Amino acid sequence: MAGVAEQIRSVRAHIPAGVTLVCVSKFHPVEAIREAYAAGERHFGESRVQELQKKVPALPADIHWHFIGHLQTNKVRDLLKLRPYLIQSVDSERLLQAINDEAAKQGFVQDVLLEVHVAKEESKTGLTPSEIEDLRLHIADFQHVRVRGLMTMATNTDEEVEIRRCFSEAKAVLSNLSILNSLSNPVLSMGMSDDYRIAIACGSTMVRIGSTIFGERSRKLPKAVFFDQDGVLFNSMPYHAASWEWAMQKHGLPFTKNQTYRNEGRTGASVINEAHRLVHGMDASPELIEAVYADKSQHFNELTGGKLPELIPGIREVLAYLKSRGVQCWVVTGSGQRSLLDNLRNTFPDTFTGVISAFDVQHGKPHPEPYLKAWERCGFAKNECMVVENAPLGVRAGKAAELFTAAVNTGILPDEALWEEHADVVFPNMQALLAWLQQCQ
Repeated sequence: MAGVAEQIRSVRAHIPAGVTLVCVSKFHPVEAIREAYAAGERHFGESRVQELQKKVPALPADIHWHFIGHLQTNKVRDLLKLRPYLIQSVDSERLLQAINDEAAKQGFVQDVLLEVHVAKEESKTGLTPSEIEDLRLHIADFQHVRVRGLMTMATNTDEEVEIRRCFSEAKAVLSNLSILNSLSNPVLSMGMSDDYRIAIACGSTMVRIGSTIFGERSRKLPKAVFFDQDGVLFNSMPYHAASWEWAMQKHGLPFTKNQTYRNEGRTGASVINEAHRLVHGMDASPELIEAVYADKSQHFNELTGGKLPELIPGIREVLAYLKSRGVQCWVVTGSGQRSLLDNLRNTFPDTFTGVISAFDVQHGKPHPEPYLKAWERCGFAKNECMVVENAPLGVRAGKAAELFTAAVNTGILPDEALWEEHADVVFPNMQALLAWLQQCQ
């Protein structure tokens, strides 16, 4: 950290007057921010409400805090209580409405940037240029937010031509928004440590720089990783969804494929009870539970031909990498379907240290018991363990167990469903998870 002030001077040498530097301080300690503050910086960027709640009272009151991470609608209230200087990551009209409504309740107007998606990466969030154009027509209806401009991120590539295309497109979107052009100084926030000079050349008025100033924050590779089974190891959820829908309806319990994904991770009995309560206002009888689950399992085996579903693409590579680094791998599943459990070790020989299934717990997900049991058996501290999930209720269980929880969205639900359960990080596929793990030390 002795070089923070020096790094700031080096960065500022390449930033012209009129361009705001936001020092991205997320995941970095208060001491590093104090050093940047002493060097004259006042704009800092954070990506988690919980972290911001700890830093705001510990640091000078004249800091301008920028929220730059994905914002969950259920975190809007807590964020606005901190009075952020600027929320840069408004990536949907739904989020804009939530900010507007909460700001109205708290009695002030919140400055925001609309996040525009121009990168060639599905994993990046944001409104498309056409969605922003549609939003422009009724943006004046939001009385308690002030849209000050746009934010964007370029495609993650070394090709300068593609990076310039992204930034130039964002600049064009800003120029086309008459509602924003009426502002005296519309903000165009684009450019990070690797590409901020290109962004400035393309018209950026605000750059977000973290690693160049504070250095890379190293992540430690976990000593134990707890993998869910369906949707993480096996692409079995489409078969489960069809089987649950068929079996439930056979017994007069309306149930959709979407509900299967929403309830993924629960034990079979709890899923059946929930469906039964919606219709009859009470739990199902043990006999009905047994009958529904038997029909569901039979239909599942018919759909799969008695064979294991195909693997989730990239999962073998993830497991092989962790094994090569001496990391314990566990399976933690709410499944009680023996056809899957019996074949697990045959598919992944000498891979898993242990398996926690519906037969090992009294409470299934979203109760934390399954992950707590795996943690107790692995023998490591909680901060040395990690959960890999694909389902909202599984994420909820991992977080309730106070474990770092990564979500890989392999299903039909939007990423928002995983973020709303407080996933620490969300990946679009296993390849992205592997790349993240390979960056851990």
